[in-house]
Amino acid sequence: MKTIIGTLLLATVFAILMTLLVIYTGAFNVATTWEDPAPVSWVLETTRENSIETRAASIVVPPTKGDKQIDSGFRSYREMCAMCHTPPGGTDSPITKGMNPSPPDLAKSAEHMSAAELFWATKNGIRMTGMPAWGVTHKDGELWDIIAFVKKLPGMSKEAYLALDARLEKGHDHAGGGHGHGDDSHGDSEPQKNDDHAHEHDDDGHAH
Repeated sequence: MKTIIGTLLLATVFAILMTLLVIYTGAFNVATTWEDPAPVSWVLETTRENSIETRAASIVVPPTKGDKQIDSGFRSYREMCAMCHTPPGGTDSPITKGMNPSPPDLAKSAEHMSAAELFWATKNGIRMTGMPAWGVTHKDGELWDIIAFVKKLPGMSKEAYLALDARLEKGHDHAGGGHGHGDDSHGDSEPQKNDDHAHEHDDDGHAH
């Protein structure tokens, strides 16, 4: 018994020393161009997935509100998300190509994540992935609009996405939530419009 305890203590001390060695020698490569070995990737991915699942378990998903909510969510997705999470049939942006881990294809991952999990990740962000915490600047209602649209992405064709993009006018500010931008955040969007028609209101009073 003493031998087992002694072995465990030695193993613990060795693990601590190795961890400190990695921390203080700079042995761990933090560059996004570095591809983690498979075991490291598994540890990071499994930790991330279980963390999100655990924290999203208590979230109550509100009922969806129909086409207006989808349209509102699409506008926010186009402005806030599409630059990293490539739309259906789209080409990865330079930002996406330079990130590690690569942003997930929401048309695929949204099918395997619950609405609560997507909401938690969108609101709180994910460390060391480039995913920001949009809940710092946006209200829950606006984030649920995005989730409502994202859940529509699985199975959406490039043609359907482009048709939605064409139907909904570009360039609207999103008042109240803080994600309106005066510049062209996508590189291919039309300039912001400042006339009296630059805001639409959904049923909840959110200005878009």
